[in-house]
Amino acid sequence: MKIRNAVPQKLSWPPPSSSATNPNLVQWSKWLRNRKPSVRSVFAKTPLPTALFEDPTVSVLRATPRDRLFGARFLLFRNSEATQLCELSPAELAARAFRVKMLNYIQILTTPTADTHGSCLLLHFDNKRYLFGNIAEGTQRALVQRNIGIQRVDNLFLTGLVNWHNHGGLLGVVLVLADTLAGKVESIQANIEERKKKGKSIRQTNEIVKPSLRIHGGKNLAHLLATARRFIFRKGLPLRPHEIRDDPRSTEQQALEPDWQDANIKVWYMPVQSTPNTPTSPRKRTHQEFTEGTKADKQPNASPASSDNEDDIRLVNTIVTQMFDSDWKMDALIETTLHQAKLPAKLFVRDDKGHIQVYTGPMPGGDQEVPDIPVLVRQPWPGAMVAALPHTEPSHQSMCYIVKGHDRRGKFNAQKAENLGVPKWDNKLLTAGQNVVLEDGTVVTPSMVLEETIRGKGFAVVDLPDTSYIDSLVNRTEWSNDSIMNGVHVVFWILGRGVSSDPRLQEFMKNMSKLRHIVSSVDDCPNRISLESVATQSFKLRCIDPDRFPLPTYNNEVSLSGTPTTSTSSLYESGRIGKTVQFAPQYLHQDDKIVPFPDIEKLARDDLNDEVLELAQQARAKITNPEFLAKLEKVESDIPHRDAEIITLGTGSALPSKYRNVSATLARVPGCGNYLFDCGENTLGQLQRTFGDDLPEILRDLKGIWISHLHADHHLGTASVIRAWHEETSKSNPSAKLLVASHAHMINWLEEYADIENYGFERLITTTFHSDAIRRGTRICKSRIFTEKETAALGLKQIDACYVTHCLGALATVFTFPSGLKIAYSGDCRPSDDFVILGKGATLLIHESTFDDELKGDAIAKKHSTMSEAIDVGRRMGARRILLTHFSQRYQKVPILEENLEIRDDAEGDKKAELDEVILVGFDYMRVKLGDFRKAQAFLPALQKLFEDVQDDQ
Repeated sequence: MKIRNAVPQKLSWPPPSSSATNPNLVQWSKWLRNRKPSVRSVFAKTPLPTALFEDPTVSVLRATPRDRLFGARFLLFRNSEATQLCELSPAELAARAFRVKMLNYIQILTTPTADTHGSCLLLHFDNKRYLFGNIAEGTQRALVQRNIGIQRVDNLFLTGLVNWHNHGGLLGVVLVLADTLAGKVESIQANIEERKKKGKSIRQTNEIVKPSLRIHGGKNLAHLLATARRFIFRKGLPLRPHEIRDDPRSTEQQALEPDWQDANIKVWYMPVQSTPNTPTSPRKRTHQEFTEGTKADKQPNASPASSDNEDDIRLVNTIVTQMFDSDWKMDALIETTLHQAKLPAKLFVRDDKGHIQVYTGPMPGGDQEVPDIPVLVRQPWPGAMVAALPHTEPSHQSMCYIVKGHDRRGKFNAQKAENLGVPKWDNKLLTAGQNVVLEDGTVVTPSMVLEETIRGKGFAVVDLPDTSYIDSLVNRTEWSNDSIMNGVHVVFWILGRGVSSDPRLQEFMKNMSKLRHIVSSVDDCPNRISLESVATQSFKLRCIDPDRFPLPTYNNEVSLSGTPTTSTSSLYESGRIGKTVQFAPQYLHQDDKIVPFPDIEKLARDDLNDEVLELAQQARAKITNPEFLAKLEKVESDIPHRDAEIITLGTGSALPSKYRNVSATLARVPGCGNYLFDCGENTLGQLQRTFGDDLPEILRDLKGIWISHLHADHHLGTASVIRAWHEETSKSNPSAKLLVASHAHMINWLEEYADIENYGFERLITTTFHSDAIRRGTRICKSRIFTEKETAALGLKQIDACYVTHCLGALATVFTFPSGLKIAYSGDCRPSDDFVILGKGATLLIHESTFDDELKGDAIAKKHSTMSEAIDVGRRMGARRILLTHFSQRYQKVPILEENLEIRDDAEGDKKAELDEVILVGFDYMRVKLGDFRKAQAFLPALQKLFEDVQDDQ
C-alpha cells in the first residue's frame, strides 16, 4: 500500500553512539547538531495503537514536539498507579534518592501534657512527611494549634504498645487524612472535566495516583482499626496496616537490611518484649457470648484466642480494607423480606408498576400478624456486616524504630563542569548520576563535578512503657552493628513513669554517649499549656466572669506525674515542643524552633478593652444586689438540685479546633454522682485541665456515661475515661460499677476493644435502648427504670430515650433523679417531637446548636439543629434552663440571643417555665450551677462585646 506524505527521511533512532567509548553512552550534542527537522505525518491525529499491547499497564502517548526532535513518534510507559504498586528494588530506591537534594528534619510535635498524652514526631522531607511515635488523643488538635498540615503524610510509624493511651487519636487522624486525600482526588477529577469542556489536552485518567496510607505498628494494630468498622467508613483511601508480629532480627535470623524503605528513608523495626512476658493486670472475663451468633463471620475451627491464626489475620485485614477502600454505594438497594430485615431501617417496596416506594405498612413485633413480603433495604457498608471479630489478646510488644536517610549526592559544581567542557543541558545527567560523553570522546563522570557524597543520617525512636522492657531493649543487636548505626545521631526516648531514672537505662545512655539522647516522658516534660488559643480565650472569659470560667490547670515546672522538671540531666535533654533536628543539607540541632511557654495573660490582655470590662463590672454589681438575690431565691425555690453543676468540656462539632474540643458535658449532682453526656476525643484531658488535683475525686464519683450516637466526635474519648475511672476506683472501691448507656453498637465496640487491653469493661453496667412496642407510632424507646439498689449505687431513678433524625442509632435522652431533677440531652439531631414528649417539665435541656439560623438549609441537609430550633424544643418541653452546645467549628463568637434579663417574681404555675426561662451558650471549661444560670446570663452583654469583632471560620 502506498503511504501518502510519509516522512521523507530515514528515521535515526536510537541516536548514534560513540565508537571510541562506551557504546551505551549517547553523544547527544553531536547528534542534535546533525539532526534534520522531520515532516509532520498526515497520520498525526489517528487513534493511538493501544491494542497492539497485551499488557494492560502499558500506556501509549503521542510524542511531544521535543521528543520528535529525537525521531520519536510514540512514548510507551507503565502508568503511575501500576508503578506504585510494584515494589522498587532497594538499589532503585537508593538511586532515586541519590540524585535528589532536599531539606530533611525531624520535629517534636507533642510531649506528655493534659492536652496531649503522647509524644509524636514529624519527619519532614520536601516531597513527603512521616509521623513517628504516639498518635494519642489530642494529637489532631495540637496539629491544628501549631498550624501543621499532614496532607503529605502517607506513612505512620506507631511506637509502643497498641492501646488507647498511645493511639487513641489514630482514628481521628486517619479520618482527617482520608477526607483530605479524597478532596485532592476530587479536585484533580474536577480539573480534568473542566479541561475536557474547554477542549484542552488532559493526562490519562489512569495516571491519577490513588493516595494510600500505610500504618506500621505492633500486634493488634489491624484489630484496633477493625473494631471501628461500624462507625468509621471512607471510600478511596487504601489503608494498609502493617503489623510487626515477629522480630526481624531474632537469634535465628540476623537480617541487616532495612525492613522497609522508600525513596527517602530506610527503617529497621525493633519490637521489644516485656520481660518476664506476663500481663501486669490479668484478664478477668471471657468472650463466650460472642461465639454463638457469629460463626458465619469466623472460621469453623477457630480457637477462642486466635489472634495469630492466619485466617483470622486475613479476615481482620480485609475488614480494614473494606472500611476505607470499597466500592459500596449509599443508594444501592438489596432485596430481603420484611421479617429478615434488620430494624430500625428504612424499607422500600415495588408497586404494581415496578416503581420503588417507601414501605409504610405494619411492622413485625406488633399485635397483628404481618406477612413476610419482599422488601428492599439499603446495603450496609461492607465492614459493618461483620458481626464480630476473631478474638485477640493484649500484646506486650512495644515497637521501636531505627531510621536513616539514603546517601545523597554532594553539591553540583557548575564551574567545574564548565571547565571540563560539559554543555549546560547535560548538567542534569551528571546530577542524576549518569556519565556524559563530550564530542572528543572524553567521559565526564558525576564524581568529577559533585562534591563528596552526603551519607544518610538518622535517628532512633525508642518507646518503653515501663521498666520491664529495658533489658530487652539494651540487649538488641542493632546497637552494636556498625552498618545499621553508622549515621544515627539521635535517640528519641518515649518513656513511661519511672523509666528514665532506672540505673540500667542510664548506664546504657552513658555507654552510648556518642548519640544525643532526647527524653519525652510523664516524669521529664512539664504539664505546659499545649493549646494556647483556648487557654487565652479562657483567661479573657475569666476576666469577665471568674465564677463560671476557671483557668485551665497547668504547671510549667512540674510534670503530669508530679515530678519537678526544672533540673537537667547530664545524660539526656528533655523533649520540648518544636525541638528540631535537621539532617540535610547539614546536621543541626535547631533549639530556636522550640515553642516557648505561652504568656497567657499577655495574650489575653491585648483584646480586653475598657468597654468589655465596664460591662462585666455592671454585671457583677447586678448579681450581688440584695434585691436581685432575693428575687432569685423566690423564683428558683422549686428547682431541684440548684447546686448541681454543669461543666461543658467540649462544645464543638465534627473536629477539634483551636477554641472548641469535640462533644462532652459533665453533670455533677451532689448526693447522686457525676454523669458524662457524650465523650469526644480527649475528654479525659479536658477533665484534667478543668479539675487538676481534684480529678481523682471526680473519677471516683463518676456513675454514668451516655453516648448519643457513634459519630467519632461524640465517643472516641470513652475508653480512656473508663480506664482512668477503673484505675482510680480499683484502689478506693473495687466493687464500684460504672453505667454506660447507648446504642447496642457502642456497647459492642467497647466489648470488642476489651480484647486489646483490659481497661475495665468487666466492671461496666451496660444499657441499650430499643423501640417500645407499647408506644407504636413513635420512636420512643422502652424506659430503663432502676431498682432501689441500683439507684443507691448509680444515683439515678430512670433513663428515657428516643431515636432522633441524624444517623443510624442516634438517640436523645432524659436522665431523671430521685429529687425530681430532669436533665434532657439531645445529642445530634433535627428537632424531635418525641424528644419534646420525653422531656416535658425538664429542669435543664442541653441541646445541640450546630448552625446559625441563616444556615437552616445546611442544618436540614446535615441533620442538625439551628439555634432557634434548639430553643424552640426547650420551650415546647417547658424546660426551665437551656444550654446550647455543639457549635460548628466555624463559630468562635457568641450568637445573638434576644433574652429578657429581668427576673419575673410573679411567675407561677404553668407560666413559670415560660417566664423563668434562661438560655446560656457553652464554652470549653465553663462551669455553671443550675442556681447560677441567672447570674451567668447577666454577663451575656459583656461576652457578646468581647467577641463582637471576631471573624468566623477561625
